[in-house]
Amino acid sequence: MTINEIEQAYDAALEVLKACASPLGLKASALNQGYPHVWARDAPITALGALITGDEALLLACRASLITLGDHQSDLGMLPLNVDTRTGNVTTENAGAIDANMWFVLGHYACHRRTNDTAFLRAAWPRIQAALLWLRYQDMNDCGLLEAPEAADWADLYATRYNTLYANALYVGTLEAAGYLSAALGEDGAAHRVRANDVRRKINLLLWLDRPWDGQRFGAQLETLRALRLEWFLLHQQTATLTEKPYFLSWAGFREFGDTFDGFGNMLAILFGVASETQTRSILDYAHAAGTNDPAPLKAFYPPIYPGERDWRDYYRSRNLNLPDQYHNGGIWPFLGGFYVLALERAGNHDNAQSMLHSLARANKLGRTQPWEFNEWLHGRSGRPMGHPLQAWSAGMYVCAYHAVVHGETPLLPPCPARTADPWADPPST
Repeated sequence: MTINEIEQAYDAALEVLKACASPLGLKASALNQGYPHVWARDAPITALGALITGDEALLLACRASLITLGDHQSDLGMLPLNVDTRTGNVTTENAGAIDANMWFVLGHYACHRRTNDTAFLRAAWPRIQAALLWLRYQDMNDCGLLEAPEAADWADLYATRYNTLYANALYVGTLEAAGYLSAALGEDGAAHRVRANDVRRKINLLLWLDRPWDGQRFGAQLETLRALRLEWFLLHQQTATLTEKPYFLSWAGFREFGDTFDGFGNMLAILFGVASETQTRSILDYAHAAGTNDPAPLKAFYPPIYPGERDWRDYYRSRNLNLPDQYHNGGIWPFLGGFYVLALERAGNHDNAQSMLHSLARANKLGRTQPWEFNEWLHGRSGRPMGHPLQAWSAGMYVCAYHAVVHGETPLLPPCPARTADPWADPPST
């Protein structure tokens, strides 16, 4: 692929974004038979690229998305899964959407960073505070981490559960954003940043498996786990199959854990300062060596889960979606490829980020009916498009990755410090 094709991909992505703009906000897909809804996760993720373009119509669509979602917030502060732009109907299916509230806060952060419109932020502030309070109540046992049932986030047909990496890494970024937004309104945001650091530390204690040769260090980690929460200590001490991993576990529950590689969760761990520099290198080395970025970036979870394995669910067969190497179960999602490129840039791997931007452009060019299809997801082995075309977040995250690699622009995500190397150490203050 030539440099010119990288630019062609950018121009095509802009056209998709413009086609997804509606009076109610950014639709998830430009086609009504696809996803003609403003989704609480898709729209803010799409906005990371849409806002950076400087296009006024896209800015208005980003703001409209947040208003539409906020208008349908529940009395307890929960944001809807999506709002149908044709009917105005609201969806809160599956087990809810624990990440909807977090992307709502991050969407407001991105808009304020881009526009510095404090009046818009102040008008939305009660809804943002309600969204944050609802999230606090998702920590049902007061351990400091969020708990979630199956199918409660973007991987809504996949068996991650309880203390999940994705939700809690995203929570770190949400709390950092809340601290920034509080300060923008003249309020004290220190409590949000303190909580973000606490979540960082506990993700490392629970979900990063480090068995150093120095037994004293490992013993200190176990004692920290015992003091914080007996169940966490027992999980690490008694589960013989818990061995060193080069990435964060995808989830931990009652005496069990998920050891598949969560592409989204691990990229967010890098971007939101959950991972140290050493951990970041380990994660990115594994992502490349295991082929999670091949034939295109990035596979949602790897390796795939097969029938008969512990975490196989019969609902994976629903609509023929989550068979091995498909959809969440090892399928490639181009929007995740955008986060992968951002993580490479944050790690200082500019050459690799540039190479992956080329690969992402090629993936977005593929189509069953037209070129530059910006498909929803691709088969994990063949790389062929299998989802809905003209996806807003596939286009938006390409634009975001393009600006990061080509122009060196920082994505509209909260800047977060990297952790120290010790999983049980207190992270640096922000």
